[in-house]
Amino acid sequence: MKNERGQALIEFILIVPVLALFILGIFDIGNVIYKKYQLENDLDYIIDLYEADKNIEITSYSNKQNIQISKDVKSEYTTITLNKQIKFVTPGLDKIFKAPYSITTSRTIVNE
Repeated sequence: MKNERGQALIEFILIVPVLALFILGIFDIGNVIYKKYQLENDLDYIIDLYEADKNIEITSYSNKQNIQISKDVKSEYTTITLNKQIKFVTPGLDKIFKAPYSITTSRTIVNE
């Protein structure tokens, strides 16, 4: 019979870093989904401000939330696009996805 007392410790040491990276990766992907949902809500709020012609409030809100806003105004329609940068916590995930990761959402509204 061989002495296998240290085998469990070695397996644990080999598995823990992989498991930690996996859990952090799940956290980061969940964070991206949450930030995308939050950006959609910010877009609703900014469109309400835009329709009320409150440009100063739009600028202050976008600066406070670190959101880049672009407007494409055409004769009948205006497209408002929001962009936000996200940094990953998981090491190596920034190499898979371009760092900082950029999420974007846009909506087209009718000019009145």
